[in-house]
Amino acid sequence: MTPALTDRESHFDFGDNWAQYAEGVTETHVARATVALTRLVGPGLAGKSFLEIGCGSGIHSLAALRLGAASIVAFDIDARAVETARALLSHYWRESNWRVEQRSIFDVAPGSLQADVVYSWGVLHHTGDMWTALERATSLVSPRGHLVIALYRKTPMCPFWRIEKRLYAHGPPWYRRAAEAGFTGLFTAALAATGRNPRRYIENYGSARGMDFATDIRDWLGGYPYQSAAPAEVRRRMEAKGFTQAQFFPCKTRFGLLGVGCDEYVFAAAASAR
Repeated sequence: MTPALTDRESHFDFGDNWAQYAEGVTETHVARATVALTRLVGPGLAGKSFLEIGCGSGIHSLAALRLGAASIVAFDIDARAVETARALLSHYWRESNWRVEQRSIFDVAPGSLQADVVYSWGVLHHTGDMWTALERATSLVSPRGHLVIALYRKTPMCPFWRIEKRLYAHGPPWYRRAAEAGFTGLFTAALAATGRNPRRYIENYGSARGMDFATDIRDWLGGYPYQSAAPAEVRRRMEAKGFTQAQFFPCKTRFGLLGVGCDEYVFAAAASAR
């Protein structure tokens, strides 16, 4: 395996971004994250094991616990993210049926862990080798389990965004601030041009998965390594692994001028699809 894929220094410092986000997390954020997870996995995870690849702040592992998951294993390549997730879960969940570890998906031997629900939202496309990471993720799904993933939609602008993200991820603070201001200005201008109220959009942004507008801007601009995928290619690869698509929530992005959205997939392992 290429060393860069497991070397955190080759990746954007997502952990710092998630730590800043977690400082403002409230019960409202947790409730919204729980609603968003319910949309993908159903109303309950009672008695099921849950594995999160790339846990970030830990808020969605917490949501899984709120939905009744029997056990949680979450991991992230970034030590700061691991620290943040542990702190968040410790604050909101007093039981000991969870653990958070620092590791890369490439450090996990195929089949060494298994869970009823394997969840990785917006992570595999930042690993440096998305298709190998997806294959590793499938190996962690129990025979009757489900894989829940979100991947960037491939667009004509993806080559440009790959360059931009590398510059931002390795750029000095002044460059990052300028990029954030410039992108935010363009984004809000585009909202206004289509008749939407930018201020209201930002105020209500937390309703999307319990996230934060500024956090997601930094996440988008700095998300390097970066890959994207066409839904047909994702389905083809998953079907070759014996998985069946159970749900699909397409993003609205087509050209990608102001960013690329994530397509959300729920795939059922062969035994659960029968």
